[in-house]
Amino acid sequence: MDAMHNNKITSKQLVELYLQRIDQVNLKGPSLHALIETNPDALTIADRLDHECNRRGKLHGIPIIVKDNMATYDKLNTTAGSYALLGSKVSRDAFVVQQLRKAGAIILGKASLSEWSNFRSLVVPRNGVSGRGGVSKSAYVTDGDPSGSSSGSAIAVSIGLCTVALGTETDGSVVAPASRNGIVGLKPTVGLTSRSNVIPISFRQDTVGPMGKTVTDVALLLEVIQGVDPRDNATLKSRPEKTYTQFLRGTKGFKNVRLGVIPPFNFTNKTAPYIVSTFNKAIELMCSYGAIVQNPVNFTNMDQLLNQTTELDVLIAEFRQNINNYLSTLTNTNMHTLQDLINFNNAHKDLEFSPYLPDQQLFILAQEAPPLSIEQEAEYIRLSKSLNQTIDIYNLDALVAMSEDYAPLAAVGGYPIISVPLGYLQTAGGPQPFGIQFMGRAWSEGILLQLAHAFEQATHVRDKVRPIYAPS
Repeated sequence: MDAMHNNKITSKQLVELYLQRIDQVNLKGPSLHALIETNPDALTIADRLDHECNRRGKLHGIPIIVKDNMATYDKLNTTAGSYALLGSKVSRDAFVVQQLRKAGAIILGKASLSEWSNFRSLVVPRNGVSGRGGVSKSAYVTDGDPSGSSSGSAIAVSIGLCTVALGTETDGSVVAPASRNGIVGLKPTVGLTSRSNVIPISFRQDTVGPMGKTVTDVALLLEVIQGVDPRDNATLKSRPEKTYTQFLRGTKGFKNVRLGVIPPFNFTNKTAPYIVSTFNKAIELMCSYGAIVQNPVNFTNMDQLLNQTTELDVLIAEFRQNINNYLSTLTNTNMHTLQDLINFNNAHKDLEFSPYLPDQQLFILAQEAPPLSIEQEAEYIRLSKSLNQTIDIYNLDALVAMSEDYAPLAAVGGYPIISVPLGYLQTAGGPQPFGIQFMGRAWSEGILLQLAHAFEQATHVRDKVRPIYAPS
């Protein structure tokens, strides 16, 4: 971004370089399958922005990739990775895309994802797989699972196919691929970023989040995409900050901050001694910079939240109405209901079923699901208060944990999380990145960015290992 703003490179030149890089590694070479398609008008838009006298905003001329569940009112498709929506026409840009364009950004392309944001198959043998996008791969580990569902966005940032990208998260879909691909990913409080014209799962939990190589880039992108949107009622109660870079204080950001530690455990089989020792050293490092640490904390209702039974019941119960509402806004398609999608998949098994996409059980369960019972609703509400209760009990500012272990603790309740690189586990296929995450109360993005930036500046983890497919 700095090179662009200092006139060291034009937007058109930058787009050309990114398109060349995409051509080298996306479908050719290592075939990372990070992008489903690129914008045919990207160079034209870049050239026009280069010749505008006034800068539109903070992202003037910057190419950005968005996940293929965010509507773009242009020549790009919006399909959630499914052939079922190929050729359909959206009614307008997603609000976050509108915000990007207003700030001068160029939508370079659509990122691959776990199809339907990982809400089609009940059992997922591998993340980052879709009918249209194929099998996406980590840039660090040969044929490595990049995690999901915002897999393509994370891969694209990690390997340098874009400056920054947007992902979405319902439960772990920004922070997990950010962790697995060695980048920074922020899942905002539900309501800080609009979900209008984003293909939905759950309006209780869905949120759009920024992904980048650095905490600074993520903070800048969050400033642009946030905003009150009349088409998304959750944003009407948001508490946005004018700037988020104001919270970036380097290692001073740990001073006198009260942190609660949730130790690693065998939830994602990530208890290799090296990972545990790296996490423990990170906690010691935070203490050395002045953090006040409670280690460990007993997280309220943790077992029930990690079991995810109540959460899944709620997501299944509300998905049918949410997806039907979205589909009803589309034109140039016969897909107008969830049942239409189910029928399409059954009629096009050669396109939509594979060993990695073995079924559509979540679709079928959602189509047949009864309304939530009073007991289910009450249990969900009870669990949604757990993070706040834990922070209150220990008088904390934030919680810290491994990035891929504990996303459900914040998902139910719509709380924010940021993941920042922590280390690399050597595997036969290459260095597997893993991250550390900070979680907090609703609207606490400022303190989370402060902590992530402090950790980033104290460690510079990302600078130590390059992706195996990095440019020479």
